[in-house]
Amino acid sequence: MKLALSTLVFAFAASTIAQYDQESNPFNLAIVSKDQTIDGDTLSACHEGAAIESLCLSNSNSTSKPDPIPATVFHFNTSDTVVTPNASLGAPGYLTYLLRGGNFNVSEAMGLDINPTSNVALPLFWPSTDRAAVVSFDSNDFLNIQNYVVDTVNPPVSGEYRAYYRWYSCTTYYAGYTYVTLSWVLGEGKPQNPSCVKVNVKRVFV
Repeated sequence: MKLALSTLVFAFAASTIAQYDQESNPFNLAIVSKDQTIDGDTLSACHEGAAIESLCLSNSNSTSKPDPIPATVFHFNTSDTVVTPNASLGAPGYLTYLLRGGNFNVSEAMGLDINPTSNVALPLFWPSTDRAAVVSFDSNDFLNIQNYVVDTVNPPVSGEYRAYYRWYSCTTYYAGYTYVTLSWVLGEGKPQNPSCVKVNVKRVFV
């Protein structure tokens, strides 16, 4: 397993974070929610497989993570060559996590793992930007995903960029691991996962 993991990591290391190469200062990610049981909690990288991590709520209990764990340090990678459509909504870039191994360190970008039978997507860190999601932090340091196409009308229309904050805390299952994780709901509907609780995600520099 160690050989396979090292091979995987180094195969993608050269391409990781290639376009967005301006790294921010380190920060934690905090949960903001009307649910007082999770408001103020932080996010931590949780093992989901070979060089794959999800975003667990640091103080949650689950079958895979029974104890509270420290908040993880993240970075935000942007680029001087990529246009920012709306400064108040935030510059586009990759949310990144530094995976440390016995003989390697590699910066991983967050992407969304989509289950075609669910409207709840799981944010995961992979050692390649092939599946990376472009995200932003607005002027209040809240994490969002932007788009300029609106398909809630017929025909769909395009125009100004809008920021979406469809983050939830949900009990999720992936590759044998059950955690309480940050999740993203696809579209305007409510999450079909009954455990999901609405949250926002705030950047707090350390």
